[in-house]
Amino acid sequence: MTNDLWATDRIGALGSLLEHLDPGKWTEADLSRMAIDQGWKWEAGEWGPILRTGSFGDAWLRPADELMDRHVTREEYVGAHFPLGRVEGGTRAQVEAFRDAGRALRARLGEPNVVGSEDANISFHDRTPLWGAPFLRWRRHDHSVELRAGGDGPVLCLLPTSPVEGWFWYHREHGGDRTGGFLGVSLTGDIGGMSIAGVTHGEDWTDYARRLVEVFRHMPAELTALDLGRAFGFHGHIPGHGAPWVFHLELGEYAELGLDEAAVHALAQNPEAPAPEELGWIEATEERHRSADILYQAPRYRYDEVNAVRMAMLVLETVEALRIDSPRDLSLTDDGDRIPFPGGGGRRSDYQVSDYGLGLTGNP
Repeated sequence: MTNDLWATDRIGALGSLLEHLDPGKWTEADLSRMAIDQGWKWEAGEWGPILRTGSFGDAWLRPADELMDRHVTREEYVGAHFPLGRVEGGTRAQVEAFRDAGRALRARLGEPNVVGSEDANISFHDRTPLWGAPFLRWRRHDHSVELRAGGDGPVLCLLPTSPVEGWFWYHREHGGDRTGGFLGVSLTGDIGGMSIAGVTHGEDWTDYARRLVEVFRHMPAELTALDLGRAFGFHGHIPGHGAPWVFHLELGEYAELGLDEAAVHALAQNPEAPAPEELGWIEATEERHRSADILYQAPRYRYDEVNAVRMAMLVLETVEALRIDSPRDLSLTDDGDRIPFPGGGGRRSDYQVSDYGLGLTGNP
């Protein structure tokens, strides 16, 4: 197994360079001028021009193809991509390499103002790894620096902001409940002119269970790679019981799913409903019960060992036992759509999260 991730200083130096680089209007003429100014060589490549930079290896320029027509104005290219070495191995090796690269960039550039993950089926980037598609973005109005997950390890990119965000917005506005991933935006830095697509709620439990499988399969690894974590819950409209907490979720280095005591009480009130143990729940520890009103819990999984199907089916069978009518009757608990900003600064700085894959919004 090979891990040739660049050294911290080299990653940070490239991040600082890209932050101050001027690609102009992303035309070939502007990018050629930029390459000359940096002393880089421009060579033809199979998938687009290659920039031979020397100290920062070879970068690939992505041409704007016909799929980008609606998202570009004068841009002839929509990204410069710098692989940060080659990382082999499974999910854990890839996640740790991404996290290390992110830490190196944070040390130089500060905290990114946009974080998230892409849907691998409609990624702006052509290739995403099987374990997930997280990104950290230092967003500015004209150009953004982005760390993304590549098939062979982390890739640092300089991107024209408008086409990237236009692609992301368009496919979530028009893809409905078929799109995945999430987007977190902090009101720090330059976020002027950014449009954020709405979240489409699920209609059918069977389809929604498939969405949950993708969330449980990818989000724990993606959040760990981003050096972030989430702890939130689901409210559910239970006939005769209002809309109490039903599930507790903790996602990050470990994936944990808990059943709230209000949901357990509702099950007990229905003589036709199975007991939590019959559904596959395990009685929670006293510590878990005291800390979060959780009476039952699912097995705890490390981010690279999650049994996503089991977790999703546990949710599905429990909501059916509770007679929750549809996924539209679920919502996130208070602040469930926020991730604390690592740099501090209070609620204004927190990442406001749009959960496209989860298909839920904050408690109305």
